[in-house]
Amino acid sequence: MRLATLFAAIVLPVPASGVDLVREERPVAAIVIPALPSRVESYAAKELQYHLAVATGAQVPLVSEDSPLPAVARVYLGHCRAAASAHIDPAKLPGNAYIVKTIDGNLYITGHDSGGDPLDLDTHEGTLFGVYDILENNLGVRWLWPGKLGEVIPPTNTISLSPADGVVRPLLWFKQWRGGASPGERVWLKRQRFGRSIQPQYGHSFGNYWPRFSQTHPEYFAMLPDGTRRQDPTSDPGPEWVHVCVSQPALAGQILADWKGRGAPRFLNVCENDGWAGCACPVCLSWDEPDPDNQVPFGQRLQAAQRAFRGEEGRADEWMFKLGSLSDRYARFWKIVSEKARQTRPDVQVVSYVYDNYRKAPVKALLNSNVLCGVVPQESIFGYSRRDSQVFRHDWSGWEKTGCGLFLRPNYTLQAPNFPAFYARTLGEDLKFAMAHGLTGTDFDSLTGKYSTQGPSLYLLAKILNHPTTPVDEALDEFYAAFGPARELVKQYFQLWESIYPNYSAVDQIRQIDAKRHYGAGLYGPFYFLAGEIYTPAIMSNAWSILNQAKLRAAPDAIASARLEWLAKGLQHADLILAAGRAYERKIDAREDADFLAARQKLEEFRAGNEDYNRSNFAGLTGSESKWH
Repeated sequence: MRLATLFAAIVLPVPASGVDLVREERPVAAIVIPALPSRVESYAAKELQYHLAVATGAQVPLVSEDSPLPAVARVYLGHCRAAASAHIDPAKLPGNAYIVKTIDGNLYITGHDSGGDPLDLDTHEGTLFGVYDILENNLGVRWLWPGKLGEVIPPTNTISLSPADGVVRPLLWFKQWRGGASPGERVWLKRQRFGRSIQPQYGHSFGNYWPRFSQTHPEYFAMLPDGTRRQDPTSDPGPEWVHVCVSQPALAGQILADWKGRGAPRFLNVCENDGWAGCACPVCLSWDEPDPDNQVPFGQRLQAAQRAFRGEEGRADEWMFKLGSLSDRYARFWKIVSEKARQTRPDVQVVSYVYDNYRKAPVKALLNSNVLCGVVPQESIFGYSRRDSQVFRHDWSGWEKTGCGLFLRPNYTLQAPNFPAFYARTLGEDLKFAMAHGLTGTDFDSLTGKYSTQGPSLYLLAKILNHPTTPVDEALDEFYAAFGPARELVKQYFQLWESIYPNYSAVDQIRQIDAKRHYGAGLYGPFYFLAGEIYTPAIMSNAWSILNQAKLRAAPDAIASARLEWLAKGLQHADLILAAGRAYERKIDAREDADFLAARQKLEEFRAGNEDYNRSNFAGLTGSESKWH
């Protein structure tokens, strides 16, 4: 029995006999669960039984260990008495780990589980993950997207598992993909083994500091270029956007006092508030190192920031850019907090984002493994380009050299809603790179559907996190194979999207966006500015030609045909959005509403008439389009 590479597996010598589950479409085994099973154990048993039934047509019986057990091979799931008698105990393993062991022709899968809903992110469920590993690695099961249409369960009349003896631990502390709130998505995420064996605490952490301390401790807050410590009038309003003065010793003292007041938990969150950071006080400036990419001479940064802040040079809300990279000052701050916190708790993990103008690696600062940095990569409006990849690898490698721990907290799956954007190859190779260079966890923002237009990229993300040694093309071929006789045409269809995927520099992207800013908000929010320039009528016509050929090729295969119709709905939806966008431009240019109202009505009618498709593929669009007028 092969063990999943999602986990670090210790494989020991095993006996000669394996376990037969189904023979010639007849069940020859039973699934056994504890007399009082946990929700995880019950769910794991039902998932195993379901997939075996679809694969073979055989209903492998599910029995309680307190019931009379049939005289057949048994798959013991969870904390059965039989597992305890065989000295199988996962209690000392991390959450979501499990032991898999064959003894006398019976199979034991016993995990480090916890109570609670098996679909929840923080429920430990090693037993369930052990079942999924067996289904994926021994039966060839694949879950390409949520719902039955995305299930690939190869038919067979016999299932025989070779013997195994292994202890299987998660490679990553946590795997999270925000969103995914529909029932089908929750099932899919769990089948892809998203979950947290450790629950770190992080997120923009100083949002309540301004209400708490603005009157009593103004020194905690960033000094603006005019010498004041107040809410930045050039920034977004609200206390959650006020940044701190990281060189202020009293700030570190307050952070530690708050942490100790919470019982000094393992994770100490010091993530800066959202937005571009900046403090222009003399001490913070002295903690910086020259940024080779900053055109402002190092000794003239404050004066340049002051001119920008006054509106005399460039945009006032970009005054902090004149300071260059702030990574050295922030790394120094995190190290100070870490060293002080370790005096109270040696295993503390001080957690911060690597973000915006402190995303680049520091020039001189060194850290240690008690500092855990969540890298928020640069990304383009349309997902994740090759230029973004180059920046990501450079930044990641630089932070790795500081000695800190690293996790990945990207936004790129939030981009390009419902357009056929293909960035699977770039993303897959970078995930493999990160996993080979210190990745401890992932937290993606966000899962907003798009399976019918971006399915290969989304599937590859999940696949590589489970199997980081899998070649990218092999994983993509798994996706295309689900379309049966049309697989090569479906591959060609997605290669079209890959061939036109934009690779803008940041300057090019801004220039193209600025050219359309006069169309305002709504459809021309950040996700829509560039769509019409990428998905031209000629490209869309080419895509339809390939897809229609694929439909003809898939006609003898009912499942492949249904999957092609599902792809076609995604393309139709993208076409309708593009048509509404073109009509919106005409409306602004000619001040004529009729075409736009008609195009928008067609789009809304499509959505209303495709509710099943809607539930999984329209997430995130309403807010982006809410200002259409």
